Amino acid sequence: MWKNTCLDNWFKSKFNLNWRIFIMCGICGIFDTKNRVVDEKIITRMRDIMFSRGPDDAGIYVSNHIGLGHRRLKIIDLSSNARQPMSNEDGSILTVFNGEIYNYRELHDELVSSGHIFKSKSDTEVIIHGYEQWGMDVLTRLNGMFAFALWNSNKEELVLVRDRIGVKPLFYSTVNGNVYFSSDIKSIKEALNQGLAINNKAIDSYLRFAWIPQELTIYNEVKKVLPAHYIVFDKSSVKTYQYWRLDFNRKLHYKNESDYIDQTIELLDRAVKKRMLSDVPVGAFLSGGIDSSLVVAFLSKNSSIPVKTFSVAFDGEAFNEAHYASRVSRIFHTDHDELLANMAIPEILPKIVLAFGEPYADASQIPTYYLSKKVREHVTVALSGDGGDECFGGYDDVKIVKAASIYRNILPITLRNKMLPLFCKWLMNRFRNKAVLHKFHTLIEYGRQSFIDSVRLSSTFNLTDYAKLYTPWFKEQIADHNPYGIYSDYLSSANTIDDIDKALYIDIMTQLPDGYLVKVDVASMMNSLEVRSPFLDYKMMEYAASIPSNIKVKYGMQKHLLKKVAARYLPKEVIYRRKMGFSFNLALMLRTNLKSFAKDILLNSRFKQRGYFNYQWMESMVEEHFNGIRNHTNAIWSLLCLELWHLIFQDKIMNIDDSNKDRKGGLE
Repeated sequence: MWKNTCLDNWFKSKFNLNWRIFIMCGICGIFDTKNRVVDEKIITRMRDIMFSRGPDDAGIYVSNHIGLGHRRLKIIDLSSNARQPMSNEDGSILTVFNGEIYNYRELHDELVSSGHIFKSKSDTEVIIHGYEQWGMDVLTRLNGMFAFALWNSNKEELVLVRDRIGVKPLFYSTVNGNVYFSSDIKSIKEALNQGLAINNKAIDSYLRFAWIPQELTIYNEVKKVLPAHYIVFDKSSVKTYQYWRLDFNRKLHYKNESDYIDQTIELLDRAVKKRMLSDVPVGAFLSGGIDSSLVVAFLSKNSSIPVKTFSVAFDGEAFNEAHYASRVSRIFHTDHDELLANMAIPEILPKIVLAFGEPYADASQIPTYYLSKKVREHVTVALSGDGGDECFGGYDDVKIVKAASIYRNILPITLRNKMLPLFCKWLMNRFRNKAVLHKFHTLIEYGRQSFIDSVRLSSTFNLTDYAKLYTPWFKEQIADHNPYGIYSDYLSSANTIDDIDKALYIDIMTQLPDGYLVKVDVASMMNSLEVRSPFLDYKMMEYAASIPSNIKVKYGMQKHLLKKVAARYLPKEVIYRRKMGFSFNLALMLRTNLKSFAKDILLNSRFKQRGYFNYQWMESMVEEHFNGIRNHTNAIWSLLCLELWHLIFQDKIMNIDDSNKDRKGGLE
């Protein structure tokens, strides 16, 4: 085991973790509600921490008690006319904007016909004139992914807005009469220039989900703007509004399944076309799964030149989808590039932890980073298949929840809660081939639970035993915390009685924005790559919510409808293969080439002194995994990422360069 000084020296010799080279195309600002003058130097520091979010340009605006900063990755209108912060004609309304508005041309023409004068061809200016024309109702007209701030000097009012699905991040803090906001949590930390208190409830949630959900962040003083919400700050009040909600209750009732197929094709084609709009090269992620393959199909259909596609090849047949990606590439004659996954995790993981800014433990963050880095060598914009599973029922939880519901409704409570569990346990002890029995056992366990508990079981990050893991002190700190309360909250607003729709709604409102979209945003923008997801077009999502669940998931088959759509474009071996997911053999790596790295991080004395965990029990859990006795992959990975976060942000084992040099935004 390394001593702390050895660990310090290892970090300092291995990495120059400069905050200024990691983060993304971003916005930031300060509103001083006490009429104090905002310091331009603080805005500049907040802005330039986010260099690789926007390496192409930078802007700043400071006037009395408001300051706005922007870093730009040029996608639409490459001219200086599109520089931000951007204002209307008289300067009374300003905005800083992160994202893309896909229908900005239509809105531009409508606003011009109403008398508005534009000085640029950018989508940003549509927001300003749209706000002048329609007020906050402009949000219902925007089709895109975005996070932006509006400053209305006449009202002395700051508005923070986040897109419907939460593709783009937006953090904020209210401290000492100031409102701080940014696309990155480290930017706010830089501005406050003081110690922020760790949110213990956020740590508990992180260890359940692999990420920190909803409004919570790792710091008590910082929150996230929720998807489909905007917050209005003035000198005396803070008001939060929700401007969009997905409705699963308004169902379509077509007579023929082909009608659902035709409409899905029409909407997906339209969504892909919108996301092809760019003044820089566009490509696509291609895993060889249904979702990304369909995106590539429509991208190729609407492109006059071969589409540039990218995939990752992993070691091991159970994890490698590359041959399916190659098959799809040949079908659509794409210019395909395959990245061989030679992941130097000990070298790259601390940099990724730094980029996320708060604990995050979905291990696919690693290949997503490497894939994004490879893609950025060729294009600036990439389309992805994200959202297909959530819209059309691709995850196991929808099938499990439905089966558990049927199980609960058919069997008497005594039989399902007592007799069958004992019988299943007897069978598992008696027979060697336990694959089928394990599925039966899983069904029994889910069937014994309520709907909420069955969703919780299917989506929990599978950390081992919380009762044994936490210290008495930490248990006391989180005694009133229910991390799964968000499921109950969303279930009450789901507006549906169908179990599959309930599960999909919870997935869309929680793990999609809190986990998967955060991963893609951070990993891609570390490399100044913009990722667009046609399945996350809000019109596509509203349509998917209107499809009866027995069309989306039929006869136990997940994504039944989308597979019927895919049958018009893809071969059966691509459509009906086993779902793999974007992952690698982390369990094996933690027992081999990552073993010493993980032990050095997890078994250092600092980790023990933090007071969260029963260190002796955690030590035995780590040894169990390394010796092949039990599989604790998720637990070890989540604890590893958590401790790296502490070492980097709390213990500051890093070199922070506050100078203006090294503006290339490189990672190596």
